[in-house]
Order: sequence, then C-alpha cells, then structure tokens
Amino acid sequence: MANQGHPLVVTLRAIVKPIAPKDEGENVKMSPKRMLSLLILALVSGCAASTPESVAQDPEAPHDPALLEVILEDVRVGWEQGNGAPFYEHFLDWDGARYFEGGGQNLGLEDLVVNHVEPESELGLTLGFSNVQTHFEGNFAWAVVDTEIRLTTADGRDIHNRGHGTYLFRWVADSWRVVHTQSASSPVG
Repeated sequence: MANQGHPLVVTLRAIVKPIAPKDEGENVKMSPKRMLSLLILALVSGCAASTPESVAQDPEAPHDPALLEVILEDVRVGWEQGNGAPFYEHFLDWDGARYFEGGGQNLGLEDLVVNHVEPESELGLTLGFSNVQTHFEGNFAWAVVDTEIRLTTADGRDIHNRGHGTYLFRWVADSWRVVHTQSASSPVG
C-alpha cells in the first residue's frame, strides 16, 4: 500500500487496530478493502445510533392539550391568589431559569414567586387566559395564550392591560414542567 503514512490511513488504522487480526509484531495486517469495509460499518453504526428515533426520549410523554391547560389554570389562579404552591409544583426550578414579563425578568423561581406573584395578588390582581394554543414536539411543548390583566396599584391607579404569553414545557419525571415564560401586555383603550 503506497500511502501507509497518509493521515486517513493512520486514522483508520487507529480505529480498527483493536479489532483487527495481528501478526507477531504490533503492525495491523489488513487490506485496504477490509479497512474500508470496517470504516463504512463504523460510520453506518454511528449514524444509526444518532437518528431521532434512537435519541433518549421518554415515549410516554403524552401530547394532550388538557394537561397543559390544567397547569396554566393552576398558575393563573395561583397568581391571582398570591399562592406560590402551583409554581413550585409545575415549574422546573433550574439553575439559570429566567421568567420575562413586559421587559422585566425574574431570576429563578423563588424570585418570580416572592417578588412578582405574591405582591401582585395584594393589588387585587385578576388574570385571564384565553385563546390557549398548545403545541408538542417529543418531550417539549409550548402554549401561547392571550392575557387580560386588571389590578389597582398601591397609589390607586387602575391597570387594565391585554397581551400575550408563552409558556415552554419539558416532560420531566412523568409530568409536564414549565421551564420558561415570557409575556407582554399593553393598556386597553
């Protein structure tokens, strides 16, 4: 073989050396045809192992809109009542989690509950979700909602806004969990 030192030949030898027949020394005895066959086998095996069907996904992730709608309703009511329990139950509190609303953000689930959910309920918050649209892809889902917000600020100003929100979900440990939210609204009228 004329190109014994070619980088591809050297790489192929390193790949197949552990499975190739050996002579009395450490040199690999393999024809170029056998080497090519083993390379093709390795490539095909590698490609098959990385197809979408082989990706580790829980085949039990149900694509049922009602499951997401129940979570959204729990969150909506929890927000109105200043109750963090539905948030701690349905949100995946992960390092780096950020929740956005109207250009502001909460860093982590506790920040969202303590500095956003609980204080707004004290202002008589009413929150409505309508036109809920759910979408699923494997172990990932999202819901888009239209929102209506009413409250009275501490200084007596009435707020009435409408807008939209997006909730991202991930199937974790046999349940859909919220991993991110974003919403924006503007004054009605």
